Amino acid sequence: MPDTSALAMSYFQQAAACYQQARYVDSIQNYLSGLEYDKSHYHIYADLAKAYEMVGKWDQALSYLDIALQLCPDSTTILRRQARIREEKEYYQQIIAEAKLIDVPPPEFIRILEDKNLQSPQSVVDDNILKLSVDPPLMPKTLWYICQLIVRTYKDVGSKLDCFPDHQVIISIINTGKSHIHTDMPSWASGCYDGHILLKYCGDGEPELGVLWTLIRHEWSHLLVDKLTHGNCPHWFDEGLAQTIARPLLSFEKHTLKQAKKNGTLPSLAGLNQPFSQFSTSERKIAYLQSATIVSSLIGDAGFHSIRNLMQLIRNDTPIDIALQLIYDRRIVSD
Repeated sequence: MPDTSALAMSYFQQAAACYQQARYVDSIQNYLSGLEYDKSHYHIYADLAKAYEMVGKWDQALSYLDIALQLCPDSTTILRRQARIREEKEYYQQIIAEAKLIDVPPPEFIRILEDKNLQSPQSVVDDNILKLSVDPPLMPKTLWYICQLIVRTYKDVGSKLDCFPDHQVIISIINTGKSHIHTDMPSWASGCYDGHILLKYCGDGEPELGVLWTLIRHEWSHLLVDKLTHGNCPHWFDEGLAQTIARPLLSFEKHTLKQAKKNGTLPSLAGLNQPFSQFSTSERKIAYLQSATIVSSLIGDAGFHSIRNLMQLIRNDTPIDIALQLIYDRRIVSD
């Protein structure tokens, strides 16, 4: 007879390794395989829930957290994770509901897909505004939803910053759980802009649209900031503005920031200006939150008009500290 506990542990270790590599679908499968042999560890259910969270499967994540709480009712870690996932589920589902997406693609959209994708392993949409490729292909209805979200982003973010691309925007969306395309993006990053927009998600099916829309807005903001500042934008401001435009901070993120302030681990403005890829995982999380909080405060003080004026000064090589004093008549400090 095989040693079932050892077999379960082997699966659980593989699951943890896959999670660290952002291979969330593989992580889920290994956790489920291990649970066939050992159902006694509450933290395994909690970690499985975290993997489901990363692929946007909120209901599955919450159901496994319920099991974890049955095994360990007083776990503060599980209760925090449960509250976080509930808040994420509510927010992302709400923004898609409020988008009021049109369900049925127009006939011309279906014809474009049929013409472009007849011999292609990808879904491709190509028009005057964008060239979108998705690997592997998605259902036409999902692709139609994504195109609507991109057009909404084009209008909404463009109106905020009074800036619109003067060229066709190339957007690539890759499901890292199924695509064999290699990217140079770090495993922790879900999007990047380097002249075109690259987004990635990991899933065994269609992407979670609320999360994807947030990523689209984030990287679209980088595109416009690059255009408005000629690439001169300080790193913290670029990331903070993109994060603020993408979505507001959720309550668990605000709590994380408060704890960092209490612990004295908030970075200085100079510290924030280095590439976030140089930070550790925990430092990077705080850097994003801190940058978003600063930029959100600037927007709250004087609106997007002043943000545009600030970027004009940055474009003209005005140092950021002087630009901030000229526009806001105050210095920005970490706290």
